[in-house]
Amino acid sequence: MAHAVNGVVAAGRGAKVSVETILVPDPGPGEALVKVQACGVCHTDLHYREGGINDEFPFLLGHEAAGVVEAVGDGVTDLAPGDFVILNWRAVCGSCRSCLRGRPQYCFNTHNASQPMTLVDGTPLSPALGIGAFAEKTLVHSGQCTKVDPRAPAEVAGLLGCGVMAGIWPTSRTCSAGATR
Repeated sequence: MAHAVNGVVAAGRGAKVSVETILVPDPGPGEALVKVQACGVCHTDLHYREGGINDEFPFLLGHEAAGVVEAVGDGVTDLAPGDFVILNWRAVCGSCRSCLRGRPQYCFNTHNASQPMTLVDGTPLSPALGIGAFAEKTLVHSGQCTKVDPRAPAEVAGLLGCGVMAGIWPTSRTCSAGATR
């Protein structure tokens, strides 16, 4: 069953963004459905809107987010409905040459959800950095979810998924707020 929710979409290069009804599918194998509680605005979202990252419009913007897992797909054993998570853009495989050498920042096989989120007319959306969190709900690969203390304010925790992670990822797999990968 698809969930009809509101999301912020960039339809084309330089076009004004708009709030659209989008359809988010139930999670398939290895995926998680997350109810977004907070999403920061990152300069990367502007780059997507301007076509500076690629031309796979329309984009579902937003990636610096925190929320609560609503459902998980088959094979997901490390998350459960109700878990408070931050969303991150580097769901590493753990088994490629770089991961096995302790260099996950160079992973050759990062993961994103395999099912598309769409506009109501069926047009597939490209979620920013594989997340698309400027929406009431989003579908991500379970490896893009990092559990954090549910007492952390969502608007603060969400910053870990991009701003902080971008600064610490190359050197550490544990951040000072207690989130681990």
